[in-house]
Amino acid sequence: MAGTEIRSWIESAGRPLVFALVFSFLASAGAAAPVGYAPRTAAGVRVHVITVDLNDPRVVVSPAMACGGGGRQESFSSFVSRLNPAAAVNGTFFSKRSLRPVGDIVIARKLAHFGGMGTALAFASDGVDAIRLPNSRRVDWWEYQSALAAGPLLVWNGFAKPMPGGEGFGDPHVFAKAAPRTAMGITRDNKLLLVTTIAGTSLAKLAKAMRTLGAVYAVNLDGGSSCAMWYDGKTVTPARRGLTNVLCVYVKPEAVRKRPLRTPRGLDWRPGHKKPPLTGFRAGDRRIWVELPRKWEGEQLLRLSSDRPLPPGTKVKVCLTGTTVDEVDDLPAAVAVNLAAYPRPKHALWIGLVDAEGKVLGCMERFLKGTEIPEGVETGLH
Repeated sequence: MAGTEIRSWIESAGRPLVFALVFSFLASAGAAAPVGYAPRTAAGVRVHVITVDLNDPRVVVSPAMACGGGGRQESFSSFVSRLNPAAAVNGTFFSKRSLRPVGDIVIARKLAHFGGMGTALAFASDGVDAIRLPNSRRVDWWEYQSALAAGPLLVWNGFAKPMPGGEGFGDPHVFAKAAPRTAMGITRDNKLLLVTTIAGTSLAKLAKAMRTLGAVYAVNLDGGSSCAMWYDGKTVTPARRGLTNVLCVYVKPEAVRKRPLRTPRGLDWRPGHKKPPLTGFRAGDRRIWVELPRKWEGEQLLRLSSDRPLPPGTKVKVCLTGTTVDEVDDLPAAVAVNLAAYPRPKHALWIGLVDAEGKVLGCMERFLKGTEIPEGVETGLH
């Protein structure tokens, strides 16, 4: 297009439209890719590092199991060919005899495999949690879209563990002084780190490397012949045996999340994990679930979920003592409540589904005191 033609087009289109188009083009052109790779040296350990920006609402992280589920194995090349991820690494340890993974695997909000040991990275709609799990006990994963448990733990709350242990791992190969390793970690600003070592190293050195890379929580994955990494259509680290599970990163064409992520948390479920106090209500043919905090004081989170997507144009409205706290149009979601702003010994909590005109399609109300909340009941669901 010649200069005179461009000038004529600008004048006919109008300045606002042209500026909007130019701004949109520059924004899309300058947007950083959410998944990147680089070889690094951290704390003296040479590593391959995939960095995933979980703040990008298009990113989805999920483990996957071999075709046929537990007790089956699949080549790493077959995994990535079948799943077509943007990036992937090998997953948790598994028994060489039974081929069953040793850690819990959660896929699409369902427990795909019970392992019962280790530490998990769990991915919820509002953020990532590192969870220390009780040995040989089932826990409730209902609030997480995906999770992968492995170990031993490498970094906890920013501190490297020089001698990780006590999580049920007894195979001496896990604690070898020099072995190929794979690890996963999360930074304070929600960057997922997927790492394989270029040469053999110890768990203590890997822990320091993950901390140097910025991980506030990090977990060791299966290693040795299982070490594998895939990025941007290429194998970075090839597995030397079949695998039973992998951890994959996908970048969807459109956003799958509407709200920003919170800071990653470390949760210790070893002393005993009880289901959270749960209540809820019916709204037509759907159920809205509400997880209440165990103590009704200070700053707390109400976690909302539903058994199916919300109808278009509707919102879940949360009110406390007659004041609207928040409105959300996508579930699951977490609503922050600062009870210090409501200086009363007793609060009326009202949560309802409303349409665009404000009509209430279903609701619940509970009166809560500033003490520990008893185990929840399915209010309004009978």
